[in-house]
Amino acid sequence: MREIEIKARVSGLDGVIAKLVARGTEVSEPVEQHDRVYGLPGVPGASENSEPWLRIRTETKQGDKTSYLTLKKSVTNQLDSIEHETIIDNEDEVEHIITQLGFVPYSDLTKTRRKAHVGDIELCLDIVEPLGSFIEAEKLTGDDADYAAVVEELWGILEPLGVSRNDTVTDGYDVLMNKMLGKE
Repeated sequence: MREIEIKARVSGLDGVIAKLVARGTEVSEPVEQHDRVYGLPGVPGASENSEPWLRIRTETKQGDKTSYLTLKKSVTNQLDSIEHETIIDNEDEVEHIITQLGFVPYSDLTKTRRKAHVGDIELCLDIVEPLGSFIEAEKLTGDDADYAAVVEELWGILEPLGVSRNDTVTDGYDVLMNKMLGKE
């Protein structure tokens, strides 16, 4: 499966949420997501590479925790990836497997996420301390999807919410965090 997404900084996240609710779109309660990302040694995250990345995500919702292992591999850029994900029941063992495969820690961050759906498009409304507030629009597609056409479809959802293309972010949160910390 392929996930194509766009991302933008949002200074008024509450305003975007209010617009969604006014249109009858249900917005989820906040969920905490702790992401640990692993890459191959010496491969910078900001590069336009097609190397695989692995992520262990622990999601906490109303005190309940669920953990996921995700593989991502870029197709055209960081926000256009082949993605495979599964629930895991032992993060420590999965981390040992990942490191035994030669992957090394790349980033470790926590965000608060709310989700909404507009048709088959998922919106993620994120607060990532200390990076700020963001909105992502993403669509799961076939591997042969027309990237540019999907991006335009996604902007067709975000722009009416007051999100500007001028605020586009092309890096993942892990890369943004590492750039802020001077690691990338």
